[in-house]
Amino acid sequence: MTPTHQAALTTARDSFAMFAEALEGLPDEALSWRPEAENTNSIAVLATHCVTATRFWLGLGAGQVGSIGEYRERFRAPSFEVSGAAAVELKAQFEAILTEITEVMGRGSEEHLTARIEWPEDPSMTPSGAEALFRAIGHLREHVGQAQLMRDLWLARG
Repeated sequence: MTPTHQAALTTARDSFAMFAEALEGLPDEALSWRPEAENTNSIAVLATHCVTATRFWLGLGAGQVGSIGEYRERFRAPSFEVSGAAAVELKAQFEAILTEITEVMGRGSEEHLTARIEWPEDPSMTPSGAEALFRAIGHLREHVGQAQLMRDLWLARG
C-alpha cells in the first residue's frame, strides 16, 4: 500500500469512527429526523451516502474505475431515500465498508494516483486517482460534521 493510500484509509477509519460516535445514545427515530429546513438530510441518509460515495471515490483512487453515471443512478440517488434505519445497521455498514476499502487501498499503486479518470457520460470530470482519494476523504469528513450537527440539533430540539 502506498503512503497516500494508507493515509486515505487511516482518515476514512477515523472518520467512520467519528460518525459512529455521533450515533451513540440516539434513539432510532433520531436517525431519520430532519429539521424543518429545506435541503437537509437525516443522519441515516448522510451515513448511507457516505458509505456509497466513499466506496466509489476511494475505489477510483486505487484503480477501480467505474461509471460515474451508474454510481449516480444506482447508489447515490437511492442513498438520499433512506429512512427507518437503526444505529446498529448503520454501524454494520461502516464496518463493512472499512473491511472493503482496506482491501481496495491495499491494491493502490503510484500509477493509480497519477492516472486520469475519464467518463464518456461526464467529460467535464477527469480527476486523477489522487484527486479521487482527496475528494472521498473531504466529502466523508464534511458529512461527518453534518451528522454531528444533526445530532446536536436533535438533542436541542426540546
